[in-house]
Amino acid sequence: MATVINNRSTLTTDPLRNFRFLVTMKPHNISNANKFGYDSGVTLGFTSISGLSVTTDSIPYREGGYNTTVHQIPGQTTFSPVTLQRGVTLGTDANWEWMRRLFRTVQASGASANVDVTNNFRYDIEIRLLSHPIAGSGANDTYSTADNDHVAMRFNIYNAWITSLAYSDLNAGDNAIFVEQMTLVHEGFDINWAKNLSVSAPSFDS
Repeated sequence: MATVINNRSTLTTDPLRNFRFLVTMKPHNISNANKFGYDSGVTLGFTSISGLSVTTDSIPYREGGYNTTVHQIPGQTTFSPVTLQRGVTLGTDANWEWMRRLFRTVQASGASANVDVTNNFRYDIEIRLLSHPIAGSGANDTYSTADNDHVAMRFNIYNAWITSLAYSDLNAGDNAIFVEQMTLVHEGFDINWAKNLSVSAPSFDS
């Protein structure tokens, strides 16, 4: 039997992979960034990200004289909380500091009690989905990573703040890593797709 090769498949038609991504935390208040755990514009690696979804409610509307169907008009839009998960390593206490300083109730010990509640604890989050297996070769490219990888898609999450922080169970009989999971609420996100595979020129819509 002859081998059939689909000559129409190219790197631009391949679906994007979901396992190569980077997350950048951008604090609103640069001078107080360290107080809430993250420096200005720090880029991190996470194991998984979930909750990138948006829903617009429907409002049913009945109109006299037009009784055959019910009108459906758009209502409020809700953005789901985003959950980020990563393995815990030594010195990675930024998420705990963010949570601890956000809520005074967890500071009963008196540590760091002098918290200025007027500080803006919100961050903008940028998630960059990297192409695979193509690695870019362009230098000084705004739309590539530090390793000059091509960015296929970019999520920009606005006004995010931590609402939940959880750690995996401790089990002496288990064979797994210790995982930290944080949930962020936010006020919306935007998505930009790359127009092409080039990293030597801007490849995103403004």
